[in-house]
Amino acid sequence: MNAKTNLSQTANFIEEFAWFLQSKKNINLEEAAQILRDISSNGKINGSTPPTKANELVGILPFLFQDKDLFKHNKDIIDFAEDLLGISTPSHAKKTRYGLIGFIVTEATKLNKKELNKWINELSLISNDVEKLKEIKKAKKDINFSWNEAIANLNK
Repeated sequence: MNAKTNLSQTANFIEEFAWFLQSKKNINLEEAAQILRDISSNGKINGSTPPTKANELVGILPFLFQDKDLFKHNKDIIDFAEDLLGISTPSHAKKTRYGLIGFIVTEATKLNKKELNKWINELSLISNDVEKLKEIKKAKKDINFSWNEAIANLNK
């Protein structure tokens, strides 16, 4: 990639990220960063912020979205969010991968308790089991792939 293209993509990312931050003014990014550091270093949240189901889901989603075999394109992430979590992504959130992931992670915190519990349990199965992750990757190659069906099949 040449320097001009790289600079253009970086400018686009900064613009999208700035929009995202402005639209989510009530998000405490410093607290979110600390929660992620705590989870990364010792598997639990330190400090006065009690763990919530939303925090668990927020921890699982970026882990999964980093997997380029599962989510090669932004559309793969969009399909996952819509099919599995029921999160629709507006067109302005679809421009950059990181903006899209940020949008979905933020929206996932708004799921009701029942949905949070369901998806934490289901997605933990994938993220904690290499064999199940391989099964999902294999199933994803099918033209009629469905996240709901693939996850349901793992639990049979």
